[in-house]
Amino acid sequence: MTGAGIDISAVLTAHREGLVAGVALRSMLDAMAHARDAGLHCELIIVLDRPDELTRDMFADAAEHGWKVSEVDFGDQGLARNHAISLCEGQYVAFNDADDLWSRNWLAEAHRLCESDPGRIIAHPEVNWFFQDSSNLFFHVDQTDPEFDPAMLRFINCWDALCMAPRQVFEKHPYSNRDMEAGLAYEDWQWNCETLEAGYLHRVVPGTIHFKRRRDGSQNVKAATRRALVRRTALFGYDWRPPERCEES
Repeated sequence: MTGAGIDISAVLTAHREGLVAGVALRSMLDAMAHARDAGLHCELIIVLDRPDELTRDMFADAAEHGWKVSEVDFGDQGLARNHAISLCEGQYVAFNDADDLWSRNWLAEAHRLCESDPGRIIAHPEVNWFFQDSSNLFFHVDQTDPEFDPAMLRFINCWDALCMAPRQVFEKHPYSNRDMEAGLAYEDWQWNCETLEAGYLHRVVPGTIHFKRRRDGSQNVKAATRRALVRRTALFGYDWRPPERCEES
């Protein structure tokens, strides 16, 4: 454990979600309570990135509960997450967006998997369930699956940004900025490529689920509409070979 004995920093990034943010927060608090029952010490970090008044009001009593709240003016999901990392004291960090939900067992089970190979694993839920403006399931692929080919990442993003990973992974590999004017987006896809290239393992946590609210005005929808691209990384070169261990090993 690091900091004041904190195992997990649970991070919520909020923008203009309004009342919906309260539902996301409730799911996080339930997951944190379940993790505490498993003997884990969690902290809650809330980053408000260009919030509207209603979203800001949703966290007005945060200090009374001992939650850390920071307001920033990035207008960029990746940069907001980087800022959150600078506030975290936990050994592991788990991200959530203020319009999405965690299954109650997410933190405890993700932590269990990460601890099976400390410092190397990036944990993802087994399933993303998209709802509201779409209704579909996305099953994350485990990097240790014999059917997995890293070359898939040249064509599709295999893992969502709402993962759990050791804090030092985020410190060593911060998210890039989103530059829609230059046609560049998908900072989570780029981060997945960079961390895989560095030797980290993207693993699936069995029996866990994230409920993802899909809205017409979401950043991913905007990026797809504008045919934005992910920044090129080493993996996009056909002479790239995966490392056996992560760079810290």
